[in-house]
Amino acid sequence: MRIVKVVVCMLAIIMVLTGCGGDGKSKVNTREIIIPKTEFYKYLYIQGVNDQGVSTEKTGKLIKEPAKVQDFIRMVNRSVVMVPKTEKQASIVKQLDKHGSYIVALGDTEKMDKLTYKIYMLKDGTLFFQDTMKKEMTYMTVKKEPKKLEEMKKLLGVKF
Repeated sequence: MRIVKVVVCMLAIIMVLTGCGGDGKSKVNTREIIIPKTEFYKYLYIQGVNDQGVSTEKTGKLIKEPAKVQDFIRMVNRSVVMVPKTEKQASIVKQLDKHGSYIVALGDTEKMDKLTYKIYMLKDGTLFFQDTMKKEMTYMTVKKEPKKLEEMKKLLGVKF
């Protein structure tokens, strides 16, 4: 009987220790981003910067084709995102002043003065999305997708 108690106790300890262990990776809380009211967006404005990190008229473009705007939304909507946990992750957004990174504004009017939604597209393929309640850039994609960035630029005819 004593041997059974020792074996059961050892099994319990092993189970507790394996449960407390882990693979050394912290689990990231992810979710799919869902852009609200997508059917209302008819215009898209994309702004980049030149080689000196300055935005100009030549590095901006207004897309007035609702079909292209909706195609763009389909490309980015439901991306897997997370809230940046570290200062390093949050500081990635500083790449916005680098040539090849863009700010995108979706709007229901050409002037972008009513319903709007912003997305940052960074040169490395990371996307930042705004929190609709706070109007802050709160979420970033879990994976970098430079190929997707190139597809989006091609769709929008962006050469800057």
